[in-house]
Amino acid sequence: MKKFILLGYALISTITFAHASVRSEIQSLVKMYRLSDVSIGIAVERVNSGQLLYQYAKDRPFTPASNNKVFTAVAALTALPKNFQFTTSVFYQKSQYKNGTLNGNLYIEFTGDPSLTGAALYNLISQTKQHGIKRINGDVVLIANHFSGDYVPNGWSKNDTPYCFAAPASSLNMNKNCFVIKLINTSGTNTKVKELSNTSNITINNTTRLATAQDRGKCKFDIDMTRNNVLNLSGCIPAKAETYLNLAIANPALKTKQTIDDFISQVGIKHRGNTLFGNLPSKSSLIEVASISSDSIDALLTHMLLKSDNLYAESFMRTIGYTQAGQGSNDAGTKAIESLIRKTYKVDTGELHMEDGSGLSKLDSVTPQFMVSLLTNVYNSSIGKRLYNALPSSGEDGTLAYRMGGKLQGRVHAKTGTLAGVSTLSGYLLTKRNHLLSFSIMINDLTRSQRIKARMLEDGIIKVFYENL
Repeated sequence: MKKFILLGYALISTITFAHASVRSEIQSLVKMYRLSDVSIGIAVERVNSGQLLYQYAKDRPFTPASNNKVFTAVAALTALPKNFQFTTSVFYQKSQYKNGTLNGNLYIEFTGDPSLTGAALYNLISQTKQHGIKRINGDVVLIANHFSGDYVPNGWSKNDTPYCFAAPASSLNMNKNCFVIKLINTSGTNTKVKELSNTSNITINNTTRLATAQDRGKCKFDIDMTRNNVLNLSGCIPAKAETYLNLAIANPALKTKQTIDDFISQVGIKHRGNTLFGNLPSKSSLIEVASISSDSIDALLTHMLLKSDNLYAESFMRTIGYTQAGQGSNDAGTKAIESLIRKTYKVDTGELHMEDGSGLSKLDSVTPQFMVSLLTNVYNSSIGKRLYNALPSSGEDGTLAYRMGGKLQGRVHAKTGTLAGVSTLSGYLLTKRNHLLSFSIMINDLTRSQRIKARMLEDGIIKVFYENL
């Protein structure tokens, strides 16, 4: 009995000493990187026991940025079947087809596949022609009811929404809902638009000019895109040879609708009716002409987490809302995710607030303690290994490909997060003693010049955990 007590005391003393060392080393790192004026929250615990090993401001809410994608991924792995795929399919009513002519409607059902490309959609229309349909005397009806509500979630910055990384999610996603142009100098200060990618059915009005020395601070570049997909460019751009712009399509459904009209014409199908949005009749009365499917859910979520793909995250969030609540809106999707997490992993979602699936919203918030509790419980569940394997790996791939190499290579599986004023890192660490830890490091209230130092601090804290815990 005495021996047991001594062993227990030794273990407690070792842990206490480790905690003191961790605290001291982290304080030194914060001073070294001159980040004493920012908001920092940290929590780390053992995955096998849930024992909290170190914390600082663990119960304070922080803006998580792309750490939000962890919640979206967990909910998708929990709610959607392992064989889940997004599908895009073409149907018609058998009784209305005869000798190459469809005397009725052609139906195209979209489910919000974020990986759908224009080339794949063209092949789908081409397969419809190969099936034998040469003329459509009815309408082409697009079924787009999987997603609903506003395109842009609450809390997204107006400075972000014109750009591709903030492209809105639609049932009719295509080509990432983005297009690429560049502005080139023609003569004097005049500029000209060169269309590079996915610019069909987009109207571009350009009145920009090259900035002069007199324009400094006075002539700002402005981007505006209407819901009719009319892009208006005005103001000044830097005085250099070329300016590339990777932009979001304001109305993806309209763009895809118009593209379908183009493809129907290009493959040689005669169409006398309209292309419009509507509902799908009972599938028992329909013939499936052609269908294309996305990659597996695991492949899609791995892409989402490795590349921090916002469109994939928003599409999965809305899909979860549709499958769980019958409505693919921002509100239904985020509430469904919070409910799934609370019921399945027994964590208090009062410490989590989601406005979107990607983390672009400044209104998202979570505590470091909630994050590590969820990570621990998820790892010990049936989807634990799937999430772990989908996360970026230190020094190897994704957003961690060039971070924490050397002795930490492959030992950190975690999600990064970056927004204006925000840097976060949450996931799993295998220490040098081969203890698996779940951790969350959240840094808010950064200035632009502090962003790189914040990442260095995160990496330094992980090294401290690796050596001491």
